[in-house]
Amino acid sequence: MFQMLALGGLIGLIILVFILTLLIGSVFLLIGLKVVGAPVTDFGRVFVTVLLMAIVSVIPCLGCILQWYFIKTRHEVGWGQAILAWLLAGLIPLVIALGVALFIGWGIPFMGGGI
Repeated sequence: MFQMLALGGLIGLIILVFILTLLIGSVFLLIGLKVVGAPVTDFGRVFVTVLLMAIVSVIPCLGCILQWYFIKTRHEVGWGQAILAWLLAGLIPLVIALGVALFIGWGIPFMGGGI
């Protein structure tokens, strides 16, 4: 009985983490789309785009092109804008993480300045 409860809790936790990841990814893609000037940027539409991107991301090479295609068609932008929004959605979290690491003092050793 306890094992079933633990399994249910684990599955619930996995679903929660997946949804939170989609929500955070949607925020960053939304920022990227606003930067490139996409005309269609409502959050629900961006969330579905991120969900589709997560599904096709497991396909090597083709998954990347399909992600750009989903951004292009769902948000009425060109290929260049879609690729730029996709890149921004990936780079913005990295820049934030690097800024936080530098702020709290962890970034120095990773940037070659450690002892």
